[in-house]
Amino acid sequence: METGDSAYIKKMNRRLILDNLIRHKSLSRSEVARLTGLNKATISSQVQTLLHDRLLVESQTYLKGIPGRRPIKLEINRLSGYSIGLDIDENNYIVVFCDLRGTIFHKEERPLTSDDFYSNCQTIIHFLQPFIDQYNSEYNHHSLIGIGIGVHGIVNKETDKIYTPKQQWLVSKVSRLFEDAFETTVHLENNANLCVLAEQGETAYHSNLLTVTLSSGIGLGIIQDNKIFRGFHGFAGEVGHMIVHPNGRDCPCGNKGCWELYASETALRSLLKKALPEINEDKRIESMFTEENHYILKDYLDMLSIGLNNIITIFNPETIILNGAIINAHADMIERIESRLDSKFAKYKEIRSSRIGKEACALGGSAIVQKHFLGLASIFHR
Repeated sequence: METGDSAYIKKMNRRLILDNLIRHKSLSRSEVARLTGLNKATISSQVQTLLHDRLLVESQTYLKGIPGRRPIKLEINRLSGYSIGLDIDENNYIVVFCDLRGTIFHKEERPLTSDDFYSNCQTIIHFLQPFIDQYNSEYNHHSLIGIGIGVHGIVNKETDKIYTPKQQWLVSKVSRLFEDAFETTVHLENNANLCVLAEQGETAYHSNLLTVTLSSGIGLGIIQDNKIFRGFHGFAGEVGHMIVHPNGRDCPCGNKGCWELYASETALRSLLKKALPEINEDKRIESMFTEENHYILKDYLDMLSIGLNNIITIFNPETIILNGAIINAHADMIERIESRLDSKFAKYKEIRSSRIGKEACALGGSAIVQKHFLGLASIFHR
């Protein structure tokens, strides 16, 4: 009979082996032993179980010019199952399908036209169904292991309810809707939380990391001590509704002068359209870097930097990642922002744009599914 302590130790040993295989991609048994510190018997037993469960595969590598037996390598079995990551925004959604090695093998970005959130969910379910039918036969051992969904609003994980201040959507049983449709586990999260999870896998693995998402609104994903920080009620990171302009513009959340009304990319695009109505959007964005229209960029970066300075003062972060389409496409904006963050004490190590881009939330959704399925502390795929 297995005791609770021995079962826990086996679970931790399994996690340690999988963590290292995900991080290093391919390892021999002796390399696993060196990296984990586990003895040969423990590794042999754990690996045998993982091979039996089809979570690992063995492969032999050929080393040119070196005679003798080829070393047998262990790898995550990418065909054992797959996960889906979904980013549901105001007017569109992004979906990624990832194998167990975290590789995207299919992705789509599609429009949403309804003002009703449930109707949009049904549109997404209808779109996903034929792909799931196809991939369940190709990834035929575990098939679909789960769906990770990011929404641009407040998520109450205990009640399965979401609230989006901008659209005034207050809806419940979102996870249940997808669980019933596909008979799989569903993880519902705030989009910024999923973005920071994806970005963690892209960094040199920071256990404390901030990601500011700049899209239809502004969100802050917070990882502290290797865990997503949600706060007492679960809406930590709703920095878009931090007041930066007393008695400013009305916000749907009920306040006035919220940061995202001035510093989101939607706000910037609206400002550009008002100032330069005669040209198309792409040309408007490029034009704000000209001397004639530089005041538009200055005003926007001034407001963006006010909020960033507040975040730095509160969290004292090592690294801040900014993720927005315009900033990701114009690297020099980071330098302009840094020049505005000149506090003598509120310091940080690095501020940079995202290397993942618009797929970060969906990738984070896929990663959180795999994290729970494999029983891992984190995901290091990328």
